[in-house]
Amino acid sequence: MAEKELSDIVKLGELRDKGIITQQEFDVKKKQVLDSINFSNNQNITPTTFQNSPKKANGCVIVIAVLGGTFILFMIIVFFVMIFSTNDGKKTTENKYEIFLSSNEPKNQQQKIDSAKLANKKFNNLPDAEKISILNKELEQKNLTKVQRKEIEIEIKGIKELAFAKKNISAWDGSNPKLERAVKKSMNDPDSYEHVQTTFSYKKDKVIATMIYRGNNAFGAKVLGKALGTFDYDGNLLNIEAEN
Repeated sequence: MAEKELSDIVKLGELRDKGIITQQEFDVKKKQVLDSINFSNNQNITPTTFQNSPKKANGCVIVIAVLGGTFILFMIIVFFVMIFSTNDGKKTTENKYEIFLSSNEPKNQQQKIDSAKLANKKFNNLPDAEKISILNKELEQKNLTKVQRKEIEIEIKGIKELAFAKKNISAWDGSNPKLERAVKKSMNDPDSYEHVQTTFSYKKDKVIATMIYRGNNAFGAKVLGKALGTFDYDGNLLNIEAEN
């Protein structure tokens, strides 16, 4: 209790003893003083916040977690090492077999079939120019039969046709851009040009393209025209004949 309040109570007691205030008045005043003390004390109390202290991690749990993570990581590494080792071993086996198939060593029937497939696969992966070069060398062999020679010539022609088509024929409408440009230059109204169709005839050393198109004539009327373009197998336009 504070000294001031204690002094007030003592003074109230003296006043009561002297008969200045009654016992009842003393009790009321005393209660008021005590109530004021309790209120003041309540105002000054600072609430205490209790924080839970973090639990100490269990040493065994940490050790187990570390060991478990290490084991999982180890198993993942082993898994990938096994995969790569298996793939490397498989590739090594395949490479040895391919070397054997490409050799002149004696082979059974299945190995002969595999050897032919491998040779065909390697040949198909070559550039077109190299394929044609190899086939031309085969044509130089004097012991070829007429049928064999014809088959090789057909194969060479097929390679040339496919290579020409890939480089010189539009996948959109089947036209040849070089022939179209040449025809437009000869037209009275190039903006009126409309492609109708183009066909290609493959000869031994050249390709002939026949193109049908629409366009305005000198009088502004829409008419059909035909143009014949001669190409070499490299795609060069050698000659053009136009019919308007």
